Amino acid sequence: MEDFKEIYKNFPELIYINESPSTWKGILTAVNRHKNCDIKIKVKLVAPSFPALEDVTIFFGKNLANLFGTSFKNQIDSILKRSESLSKFLGELIAVIEQLLCDQSNREINFNCETDSRDKLLKELKFVLSERSEVEISASKNLSRIKLSMNEISLVIQPCVSSLGQNTWKIISSDLPELPGFNVCDRKSLTLKEIRNSFQKQVITLEDVWEQLRKIDNYCWVTDPIDPKPYHLYRRINLSPTLSFILTLNPLDPTGYPNIKFLGAKKEVEKYRDMIQDEDAIDKWELEDSVYENLLTLLNIDEFPVKPKQAEENEEGGMVGDEECCICFSKEIEENELPNEVCNNYRCRKNFHSTCLFQWLQELVSNKIVFNQIFGPCPNCGDEVSCNVPAS
Repeated sequence: MEDFKEIYKNFPELIYINESPSTWKGILTAVNRHKNCDIKIKVKLVAPSFPALEDVTIFFGKNLANLFGTSFKNQIDSILKRSESLSKFLGELIAVIEQLLCDQSNREINFNCETDSRDKLLKELKFVLSERSEVEISASKNLSRIKLSMNEISLVIQPCVSSLGQNTWKIISSDLPELPGFNVCDRKSLTLKEIRNSFQKQVITLEDVWEQLRKIDNYCWVTDPIDPKPYHLYRRINLSPTLSFILTLNPLDPTGYPNIKFLGAKKEVEKYRDMIQDEDAIDKWELEDSVYENLLTLLNIDEFPVKPKQAEENEEGGMVGDEECCICFSKEIEENELPNEVCNNYRCRKNFHSTCLFQWLQELVSNKIVFNQIFGPCPNCGDEVSCNVPAS
């Protein structure tokens, strides 16, 4: 009896019309929050085992079934399994219907926003293409990708619509390095014209640093990156088979004093590190000269060594050369790491990835660790080698 009272109290428009099987017919009321109105839903509910919920069936009008699809039936079955009474089942059912109505309204809003944004983007694209510019612009048929190109540098962006209906942009691919104030995603509502102008300004700004890097690529033995891209503003340059340095340029100060880090045999690294830290040497750095010319003066050399033909032949033939790691026999491993440790024995001078060398030394019973350095015998000659212990 309590179940009947609860149903009548909470759902007064639902009428009990048959005792065997227990059947209700009438109206359930749901609220459409987006349209701020009530939705009247015709239902017929049959519960042959009432008050138990076994074999309960519920019928709606065709419009509701078509609106929500087959997933709606699955949700009803799920509610039936967890409900303790018919009244609670109906309460949860109304909550699900209200949520589905809300989702449906959101889809309609998003569709309208996307349609409006597409029309707006198409007008923008036509306007930008009508203007004369050094930047070439192309778009996919459905406007899902827009490509900007200038001097063989490209940027591919995707137009997006935020939940508030604002136009935003997502970078799909870019040849450009990150520069403060130039990222198209820093601001949420840039026009296509503003993005084009920003892209053009960035390409012009970076031409000087790219020119410096091109000269280094032409006249130095560069080992990293193996295939330099415009967004690579660093170079690893070999001075000898056992000594190299990583040069990183500031794109906003392309001929300024760069960041330099030496890698290789300990004594050689210390020698050249002291050399570049000398104040007199730093004072000789001339902003009017190229980075290449300044490096020659800084390192007190007439020219940089060029890549030996033997190294090129080894790469083409798949042979293990002096540049490869003596442990894994590879030049490049995960995260583009190149060999950066060298045995100090002048008759050995084998190269190692710091990761490989640490794993090798860690397995040896005879290894010793002092502060953040691990020591042990070289896997090639047996002399002592060391490397940093990775931070845990």
